[in-house]
Amino acid sequence: MVEPAPAGWPVRKLLNQLERYYSAYMLIGQYYGWRNHGASVPNLSRLQATSGQSPRQTASFCATLEARDLICVEALATDRRQKILRPADSLIREVGRSCAAFVESYDAVTGSALAPPIEQDAGLLGEMIYLSATRVRGSGTVIAEFPMVLALSGYDCGYPLLVALVLTHYRRKSGNDKFSLTHSALADRFQVSESHVGNVFGRLRQAGGLVPARGAADPVVTEELIDEFERWCSAEMAHYAQLAQRARTLSDSSHFHA
Repeated sequence: MVEPAPAGWPVRKLLNQLERYYSAYMLIGQYYGWRNHGASVPNLSRLQATSGQSPRQTASFCATLEARDLICVEALATDRRQKILRPADSLIREVGRSCAAFVESYDAVTGSALAPPIEQDAGLLGEMIYLSATRVRGSGTVIAEFPMVLALSGYDCGYPLLVALVLTHYRRKSGNDKFSLTHSALADRFQVSESHVGNVFGRLRQAGGLVPARGAADPVVTEELIDEFERWCSAEMAHYAQLAQRARTLSDSSHFHA
């Protein structure tokens, strides 16, 4: 999650913010629900009803995705007045990066092999996101139980900044080289401003996630934040591993064409 953003247009900056990420997540889920499970047509009005953004924000967001070839707006074959929002594989892979990473982590802990097919097949990843979106609509988001993770995810690239802090914590404990936490290094890596990095760290410090600043030293996370982050990861690993298995089972049974 802390890999440098790809060169060019800042797609990760667009998607690494909770409201926009959730909109893209639901867009993918609605498309795969329609394609594989007979759900309603995945159009703009349906997305507006579930995105968490205002109708104007949702329309603007979809226009941006379309302009960057991250979605395709297609006419429904049986009713050309209706327009389908079809996610590109590139959008599915970008939105699903963290989902696939949690499955890979689950594999590393349990010795299973759920991740490779999910990582290799955008259709399977899209199906897993559909299954997750269905569960979210029924019982709420996993992230809602983790207030500091949730709060950081609301900022542009706030979640990758949080992961960078946690990575440095583990590298300190293991004696490995630290990940650079200077405002300039993080701003370059995540395509945000240095002042934005400072503001995010300031809000996290106010929330009790960072120890008080000590001059120019790198920020240090509190044990409370590490505990919450580890519980968050455990919950996400369990969530996506179960859904990855379900997606693979449906694919193997020819329930749909991935």
